[in-house]
Amino acid sequence: MEKYVFTGGKPPPESFPVQELIESAERVLSRQGSELVYYPGQHAHAGYSNKGYLGLREVASSRFEHREGDPLPVDNIALTAGSMQAIELIGRHFIKPGDTVITSELCYMGTLSFFRYLQANIVGIPIDYLEGLDMDALENTLQNLSHYNITPKLIYVTDNHQNPTGAILSLNRRKRLLELAEAYEIPIVEDDCYGDLDFETGIIPPSLYKMDNSDNVIFVASFSKILGPGLRLGCFCAPDKYLDDILTHRWDAGTSTLSCMIVADYLKEHMWSHIASHVAIIKEKRDTLMDALDENLNGVIDCIKPRGGLFAWVTLPETIDLKKLEALSEERGVVYSPGRILHWRQQDIKNLRLSYTHMSLNDIREGVALLSECIKEAM
Repeated sequence: MEKYVFTGGKPPPESFPVQELIESAERVLSRQGSELVYYPGQHAHAGYSNKGYLGLREVASSRFEHREGDPLPVDNIALTAGSMQAIELIGRHFIKPGDTVITSELCYMGTLSFFRYLQANIVGIPIDYLEGLDMDALENTLQNLSHYNITPKLIYVTDNHQNPTGAILSLNRRKRLLELAEAYEIPIVEDDCYGDLDFETGIIPPSLYKMDNSDNVIFVASFSKILGPGLRLGCFCAPDKYLDDILTHRWDAGTSTLSCMIVADYLKEHMWSHIASHVAIIKEKRDTLMDALDENLNGVIDCIKPRGGLFAWVTLPETIDLKKLEALSEERGVVYSPGRILHWRQQDIKNLRLSYTHMSLNDIREGVALLSECIKEAM
């Protein structure tokens, strides 16, 4: 029986604003309910748009402006069923079987699985837990590929609180990434789904999208990580030269207008107060996890304290028997994400990822205590 579930990017249930969303639902249904007879983005006196509900696109634009100083261009924003659908639409446009894509060596398994589904040749770049993607390695990789007349179709990067490592791409590396992508004419997909979840102020450099001067960055964001994945709401902002072509791969007629209306109504009034309280809850759970790891596994494992996001990346002892650890953990009801599912080559690396957001503080403590027993027995 799974009792201590350290998997998944689920926000804390106690921060989900149930009553406020009920009130928003009542308001939007009273005010705009008749618009639900139209497809998303369509209005009685306007043409169809598969970019989605304008009100939530405006919220996405202002959310970016609050952080970056400039708004996203609303006309270049398209709403999606979570940020993963944005990755799907972008991937279907750019990638054909046999094409090469660049990711980090350690990467979100959903993105890796989708690129494999597209039959892409994935090339993983080493990642530094403190500064993010290794730019020397990226440059060497691009040079080597160019010798074989191979130009990657995309560079996919999560530059803020990277999944699974928690790394933040440094300002200098962001600049160099933009330079390399422009020199080799490779679009960048900037997945910023964790960008609002900072535990410290002033740690996030400007976004790649804001720094880009060549219309080469597609910015992806999510509402799942600040509210809940059950709402299935994300978005992307693409330059004109890409946007319409990417949207030709959309077949679902757009994201639920009702969900968009409710979330837009709520966030227009409460976005930053909600995010502040939401992040405070997550930070307390991060602290609880780190204290429990220090108490139970000090000197046994390594884990860099996350500066934001939803995950902690644990390096296990070299002597660990990974299969034995998984079996022992399963017996005791402890579930984690093994490192291999987050590795671009699915290698059995001696790491695991712990999500600390969904469980109670007490369950985090109990789960880590049990996990520590399993690790010590599997060494």
